[in-house]
Amino acid sequence: MNASLETIRRLQAWSDGKPSPRGEVVNVHVADDENLLVVAFVRMGGESRPWGVALGTLDSDPIFFTVPDGRNRQLVGDMMIEVADHLLSHFDHPGWSEAGPSEDGIDTLRQIWLPGPTHVQMLHHLAAAYARTRWERDDVDTLRALGNLCNALFIESQRPGQQTVISATAALRTCWVFPTANVRQGHLGHLLAWLRGGRGRNARLEAALEAEQRSMATVLNPDDERRTLEPLVAKWTEARRAGDTKSMAREQKKIDAALRESLRERWEATAEAARMIATDRRAYNSGLDVLVADSVKQMFRTWGQKTIAEEAGGEPYWPNVFTDNNPRSAGAAFQRRIAHDEKARHMLVHGDRELQREELAAGHGVICRITNIGTKGSTWKATWSYPALPTLKEGNKLSIAGAPEMKLEVVDIDIDGAVLILAPGWKRTKTGLGDLGLAPDDPRWRNKDLVLLDSPAYELTERKATTASKQFGPEDITNLLRNPRWRHAARDEDGRVVEAAPDEGDPR
Repeated sequence: MNASLETIRRLQAWSDGKPSPRGEVVNVHVADDENLLVVAFVRMGGESRPWGVALGTLDSDPIFFTVPDGRNRQLVGDMMIEVADHLLSHFDHPGWSEAGPSEDGIDTLRQIWLPGPTHVQMLHHLAAAYARTRWERDDVDTLRALGNLCNALFIESQRPGQQTVISATAALRTCWVFPTANVRQGHLGHLLAWLRGGRGRNARLEAALEAEQRSMATVLNPDDERRTLEPLVAKWTEARRAGDTKSMAREQKKIDAALRESLRERWEATAEAARMIATDRRAYNSGLDVLVADSVKQMFRTWGQKTIAEEAGGEPYWPNVFTDNNPRSAGAAFQRRIAHDEKARHMLVHGDRELQREELAAGHGVICRITNIGTKGSTWKATWSYPALPTLKEGNKLSIAGAPEMKLEVVDIDIDGAVLILAPGWKRTKTGLGDLGLAPDDPRWRNKDLVLLDSPAYELTERKATTASKQFGPEDITNLLRNPRWRHAARDEDGRVVEAAPDEGDPR
């Protein structure tokens, strides 16, 4: 995102007194109501496991799950078994769905929307808690399945261009420019208040400042937790120690009511954000179809295939929750992340003139006029008018804005004269593209004004990822970079720190 353009947009939004649409199209996919699951969490301060969960698709009311004490591992585990049934069936786990996961078709995309980044991080907490658990309970396989799904979703949430795991705050910022500080744009209630907080700048600003006083993160407002919930949890704990089941049930009901109120607020705000984008008058970016199809395939490859193999009695390799395990995997993941970023930008920029302005302002393309066509259209001569100093060089590939498949190579460039010699990469007329699909030797190209944008070679970067993951014989330098031998925290270089510490290498 170009900082100068963003400053201008934000000043314009402030002048208008309301958020401005970011571009002429919507760059976030919103699935059908039955395929869009809204999930919200709350947790105790200092705890990583949920205290309560709200979930439900857009075509249904939310379902609430709470426990009286989020520090009680058994209670939280029992709650997450119930939550797992809904999450696993939503994503078509073969053990919970007859259809099973699929990699074909945009309509098969299952989305999960969360209020903000702390709720996305909760997926990682759940993966860490349950994906490798050795808990001795009859339904531990369900917890492991939940942990592996959450790990796959958390990994997918970091992939550029993905449309599976959506943070509501990020989605709203993608669709609108808000006249407020960056730090405040992480609060879902603040953003929604700007969008529907009244008429005029002052009314919206006042509504937004009031809304941000209520927490939308996974933690509750400290004052509310201390004043309302802490005494109730203390009473429930005392009743449990005394074996007073009647008092336990009474206090648990009060805790549940308090948590439901917070969960409902988060769930409804997230659902409102999704509906607001879905009902926006702007059309969807044409490049989203490719990104949605990629998201379906990516989830199938990283999670769906493994669940099918596991249900068939196999032992698939599940990614580690914390690490890539070796430098080759890390290097491949790095290159793959770059490739996805390049592809996502390439697919979206051709369907959004606002993104095109950003690319041009950064020098990643030119506005030019075709002045001459060579023999049989083998080369074109063009003069550019903007930007004054593009980042182009000989050998670069450019695409015609709005037609990403129409690529040209920069044969020669004259910076002083603002002249380009281009070689079209196609030979015949391309159907379905109108005037942008003409044959390269068609005289109608002459004196035509075009926007040409950088065409990243993301396919090459994907091949780099494959190369990075390979081991080139016993002399490969990555063989020297091995994980250190496991050592218990109660040992140091001199041996046992405490007498009860296990032997070195003992995984207990």
